[in-house]
Amino acid sequence: MTDGWDSDGTGELDLTPSPRLLEVLGDIPYQPWQCLAELVDNSFDEFRSDLDRDPADPPAIHITLPRANTALVDAQVVVSDNGRGMSLQTLRDALRAGFSGNARYGSLGLFGMGFNIATARLGSKTTVRTSRAGDPVWLVAEIDFKDLQRRETFHVPLRRERKEDPLLHGTAITIRDLRPNMVDALKRPKTISTVKDKLGRVYSYLLRDHSPIPELPDDDTLAGSGIGLYINGKRVKPRIPCVWAASRSVTYSGAEIKAVQVIDRKLQDAYACMRCGHWHRHYDVVNCVECGSDDLELRQRRIHGWLGVQRYLDESDYGIDFLRHGRKILLGDKSLFTWVNPDTGETLDEYPIEIPANQGRLVGEIHIDHAPVNYQKTDFDRSSRDWNDAALYLRGEGPMRKTKAKDRGFAENDSPLGILFKAFQQNDPGIRCLIPGNGQSATHKLTSDWGSKFHEGLAEYQLDEKWYEAVLNHEEIKNRATTQGGSDVSPAGGDLGSRTGLDPLPLNTPNPGLSQPPVVLVEPEPPVETEEQRYARYRQHARKLYDLEGEVSALNLGKRNVSVFETTIPVADASGAYMPTISRVTSGLNLEVYVHGDHEVFREFGRDPRDYAILEISQVLRALARDVDTKITVIAAEVTCQFPDQRRTDSALRDRAAEVLRRVRDLATPVITAQAPQMWTLLSSDSKLRAERDAARVDPRLDWLGAIHDGRFSAYLSYDALAGLVRGAPAAFMDGAVYSMAWASWTDEQARDRQVSHVARLLETVGEFVADASHKSRQELVMTRLAIDMLDDIVARRE
Repeated sequence: MTDGWDSDGTGELDLTPSPRLLEVLGDIPYQPWQCLAELVDNSFDEFRSDLDRDPADPPAIHITLPRANTALVDAQVVVSDNGRGMSLQTLRDALRAGFSGNARYGSLGLFGMGFNIATARLGSKTTVRTSRAGDPVWLVAEIDFKDLQRRETFHVPLRRERKEDPLLHGTAITIRDLRPNMVDALKRPKTISTVKDKLGRVYSYLLRDHSPIPELPDDDTLAGSGIGLYINGKRVKPRIPCVWAASRSVTYSGAEIKAVQVIDRKLQDAYACMRCGHWHRHYDVVNCVECGSDDLELRQRRIHGWLGVQRYLDESDYGIDFLRHGRKILLGDKSLFTWVNPDTGETLDEYPIEIPANQGRLVGEIHIDHAPVNYQKTDFDRSSRDWNDAALYLRGEGPMRKTKAKDRGFAENDSPLGILFKAFQQNDPGIRCLIPGNGQSATHKLTSDWGSKFHEGLAEYQLDEKWYEAVLNHEEIKNRATTQGGSDVSPAGGDLGSRTGLDPLPLNTPNPGLSQPPVVLVEPEPPVETEEQRYARYRQHARKLYDLEGEVSALNLGKRNVSVFETTIPVADASGAYMPTISRVTSGLNLEVYVHGDHEVFREFGRDPRDYAILEISQVLRALARDVDTKITVIAAEVTCQFPDQRRTDSALRDRAAEVLRRVRDLATPVITAQAPQMWTLLSSDSKLRAERDAARVDPRLDWLGAIHDGRFSAYLSYDALAGLVRGAPAAFMDGAVYSMAWASWTDEQARDRQVSHVARLLETVGEFVADASHKSRQELVMTRLAIDMLDDIVARRE
């Protein structure tokens, strides 16, 4: 373009940017992985648009980075693919888009401005080499940023190179004259590891070729593209979500809620600009309102993907991934877990708030291809209507907690995330929440370790059977009968209770009516049981204690993989001597320990089978090390500390007490709300004062008089206050309403009083522990743990 006026009084201005702009591009703070992502975006775009690709020629992208011994002058970065390649016109348009900033609809990169930012950030010289199958030559464009600045032009040289094999095809981008700081970074193993991890997460959907969710079909919503991405010859592995199978579910308010919610919401079609990507919601558009192009196409708009439940909890590894054209723009986004009141600006952090604090498991992958993103592709435009419409659909308008929504005048939240949240917000062990446990508490640390093994690719941990077995084992231990014995009633294994007294005498029984000695039958010797058969029999009658499973090290022996089983039948060593625990070392580094859970030391003396299992582990480790000097108690202490799910510290018990209190409050709220004024009068003056102070601290905007009238005060009641309520109105709280203890069916007043006193004393005992912050002795902690266990056991299970 030329500046100036034409003879008719009109003219134009030359708005071509100064080539000095290229010097600034290299200072934009792109991390190494972002630079590489901008370059591979173009390759992913190519493969996603090639719908007729030959299956015998799988798509692949190769990234070559400088090696540790590469000299600075020889260092270069190469990104190549075996795509269809570009014609001369396509190459010209692509490079022109890079300098103009255009980013066409449906593309990740298309050599947009991000291409120039990435290449300028890496180095000053870029070569683009491309060709199609059947073309006789390679087209080679040389972009030298320093030369462009010196000549003050955007014209770049182009040459042709003859191909040895006309069937070759693809595109390669080579960056040379690299910045020294970038070369130093790319040579570091930590940087390479970070790049692989980031690209494996960002392109997870495009790199995988199957659904990440067991038992869901590999459709276009879930499966991905199976494109191969390699760095210095090693394949980048996609980060696959570790989620429960689609068949798993829990029961909430009488409904079955699946652990995976498939999302597929069709929106009104809209015209998309094929040059700049802008969407137009009205149908009478002729030219793009953003760039003026008339290249518009009517396209489908859709919110699709899935929301689900991870098999383990984590402080940071949870949240929703949001994708645009297959690339993850947001990783583990947690913004939808916070509710913002559109009228007052009030915010509520809704998830996670259960025990353990700040650990979540709700995850998902949501595609919103029509929503705009920022230039770095690290976030969506949160002010755009498309983003806000998607967020509103996924999480709903009001709070996800029912009581919070009601308090603020919103209807119950039945959004996809709201439904999943209400069913899986809690972390109680067992089938009700799909949380593995050991019969007493959740095994969060163990399941987190299993999650690490899942991401390492170990076959045993890919499906969710191991997690589900631990869930069922928790229920079995929790609910098993306390009766002794089992199928083996007599020492001989026969059921004497079924005898009628009419059976004929055995042939080897003396008969006084006979004048001759009886015939004595000699029974054959029973077959000798092999060691493998003996341990198989123990396993057949055993359940695994998952909180004592994992790698254990002591006495400089390295690591041993330990598994502990609690059996319902006696266990014996090779000599036949019965004992509380036995063990054996199997192939590799595996150690199996078997504990007879009904041994008298546990049944009659109250010892914990887990403590004896740890002693057995310690004894084996000492024997393997041939160490006779180290005391067994020292080794046992070291082993114990390697099973964090066994902790019974003051803080751990306070966390459990807080979780049980929350459950009691949730169950008591509808009971109290139904007769709020009467319930308020049952409270002592001290309980009323403590509830008011707690409410003022947690929610200073709360209308306290209104809360007393409608029952919202129940959310701030202490253990002592709840004990007072159950004593004052047992009919409202017993028989499964809040506590599972029976009350109404008893006609004797003393029997009723015993039931009520049992519940109230447990509440008061735990309440005393919570209120007293002083140091507790070991015995006091043990007593508190038992009280919490007993209280937890009688709190009704919410559907």
